[in-house]
Order: sequence, then structure tokens, then C-alpha cells
Amino acid sequence: MSDIDIKRISYLAKLKLPEEKEEFYANSLKEIIKWVDNLKKIDTKEVKPLHNVTEKTESIRNDEVYKNNSVEEILDNAPERAQNFFKVPKVVE
Repeated sequence: MSDIDIKRISYLAKLKLPEEKEEFYANSLKEIIKWVDNLKKIDTKEVKPLHNVTEKTESIRNDEVYKNNSVEEILDNAPERAQNFFKVPKVVE
């Protein structure tokens, strides 16, 4: 990667890099790309895909709807209300 590349990458990422750090970041990026390229060399033909990292399955429960609160009970907790709605301060001018 050249300085032009790191400038373009920082522009696309909307990052403002100080000029004295451009070479540092370019070298760091090169090292990261080398490390990722090393992963391509690993033979994964015999590895089965995982659905999650721990290989444990989560118990799945059925969704159940409970009607515990009425509109009145909920609105009784509101500092202010207008009919069946919460009344909040205006935030747009």
C-alpha cells in the first residue's frame, strides 16, 4: 500500500489521519492484510460449519403472549397524558 492508498482509505472511512501517522497506519494495514492472507492457507475442507461458537444448542421456547397490564394501569404511571397517550415535551421546532 502506498501513501495514496492510505489517504484514499482514510477519506472513504471519513477519518482524518495526521500526515506524520500515515506511514504508521499504512504499515499496520499491510500487517493486518498479511495476517488475513495467512488464514487463506489453512485447509478447512474437513471442518464442518458451526451455527454458533460453543456448539451448544439453546433451548427454544414458544412465544407466549400475556396480557398483564391494561392501558389505564400503564398510563397511570405517566407524568402527563393526553387521552390514551403519553404526553411528552416537543422536541422538534
